[in-house]
Amino acid sequence: MDQDIQPIQPATAPIPVYHADFEATLQEVARVCSEVHALALERGGEIWAMLVDLGLTEALTNVIRHGYGEVQNGRVTLTCAETAYQWQLTLKDCGNPIPQALLHQTGGSVFDFDPDDLHSIPEHGMGLALIHKCFDSVDYQVRADGNELLLTKNLEPPAV
Repeated sequence: MDQDIQPIQPATAPIPVYHADFEATLQEVARVCSEVHALALERGGEIWAMLVDLGLTEALTNVIRHGYGEVQNGRVTLTCAETAYQWQLTLKDCGNPIPQALLHQTGGSVFDFDPDDLHSIPEHGMGLALIHKCFDSVDYQVRADGNELLLTKNLEPPAV
């Protein structure tokens, strides 16, 4: 076989590695993110785990602060599944959906501000931009049963 030709890798269905259904509180976010971080550290190394943790913490904090706001009994479901090449984190909630205008403001430009000029700091969209920087793919859908955010983080292929 020619050395430049790589065999096509078979598609594999994601295997669930973590599931949590929890009250939408910052205390629960800390607990869940700590558990996911430990799994991510085993799977992808320190920097990879830090990016998963940072992006997930931001996403869950946004759900609580902006999605649920003053609602006291909100819930969030998080499922982590993996293939040989990626992690897929699915967050589901029934809070207010992300405004469409913010969904399209996720470019690096929100980070282009003068930190010494408090008036130049953007008021909205930085969290979503951070989530996009931490994950390789971000997909958001509003469904009849609530909101779903799919965060995908690629892994290095295992050594053969």
